[in-house]
Amino acid sequence: MQSLGINSESIDYEVALENLGQRLQPFIMALQHEREKAQPSAALIAYCEAQMAAISDLQEDLRVNDHETIARILNPQDSVFGPRTAQEPAHP
Repeated sequence: MQSLGINSESIDYEVALENLGQRLQPFIMALQHEREKAQPSAALIAYCEAQMAAISDLQEDLRVNDHETIARILNPQDSVFGPRTAQEPAHP
């Protein structure tokens, strides 16, 4: 059988990238909801944009050999990457 070059390291990397992409969604939704308001909160918009930029930067900078960061992203108990925390906006 021919090797496709796929291993658990690259699978974990891809899953971590997908996880980060999913973490963008609450901010995208909150941003859209806030901008639709008659008087949107500039502070909330800035917060959502900053969070989205940080997540996007991490996606772009993450490397397949960054095992510790990938493990943290994939760990549901991690204090930064685990379940949604109070710092993330809830769905409107």
